Amino acid sequence: MRAVKAAWTGAPAPAVRLLPRRLPVEQLPKGFEYPQHGIAIGIDETNLEPVFVDFESDPFFLIFGESESGKTALLRLIAKQLCERYSPEQARIVVGDYRRTMLEAVAPSHLLEYAPMASAMQLHMDAVNTVMTKRAPKPDITPQQLRDRSWWTGPQLFVLVDDFELVATNSGNPLAVLVENLPFARDVGIRFIVARNQAGASRAMYEPFMQRMRELGAQGVLLSGDPQEGDILGGVRARPMPPGRATFVSRKRGTPLVQLGWLPEQR
Repeated sequence: MRAVKAAWTGAPAPAVRLLPRRLPVEQLPKGFEYPQHGIAIGIDETNLEPVFVDFESDPFFLIFGESESGKTALLRLIAKQLCERYSPEQARIVVGDYRRTMLEAVAPSHLLEYAPMASAMQLHMDAVNTVMTKRAPKPDITPQQLRDRSWWTGPQLFVLVDDFELVATNSGNPLAVLVENLPFARDVGIRFIVARNQAGASRAMYEPFMQRMRELGAQGVLLSGDPQEGDILGGVRARPMPPGRATFVSRKRGTPLVQLGWLPEQR
């Protein structure tokens, strides 16, 4: 190899561009810059171009990873981008956070409710279910209203849940009340972003709420994890990776390797 390099007199081949080990959030487009694409969460390995998540067309987003792989950091990033993308009149955010790792992650202007325990979570999910039921299309809705989604008013609701394994337990799951209404989430303006530890994820995918989201085509990311857990999302299994590195599972983009934007926790 050295002899070939020494004998070559032409221009050298361009260096192979690799994903960075850390991608500061400042290097990503802000939430309001490309509204037609959604919000940027990282860059992909193929083109080193921004990876966008469009909640207008895909209302479900799942995050799996082992401890310290970057799950909560991604939730913080998504919350930041949503607050930049939408005004408080356009979108409000409900947070389920039993470990209290998302404190102050959502701008006060956009935070509708914060649930740090099961009782509060149940109360807020009942309220979200009531909103979904009220916004459900009635028999007299016209085709044009269905296309425009103009038969209801009010902000979109984004439900962000960290540590789903603490929320859905043997004693129950506060989000179970939403299962029947999940197929209508896109039309009634309710979005779900759920993060879970990768350990035990393959078994947890049969939990009714998680199973329904997957059946409805949820996209998401697989951060570092144990491949012995098997296929978790879209026929993809986790593997050991640096923090913030993930496989993005999407019907539109396939399964590219991505580096997620890094947003440090506020202290």
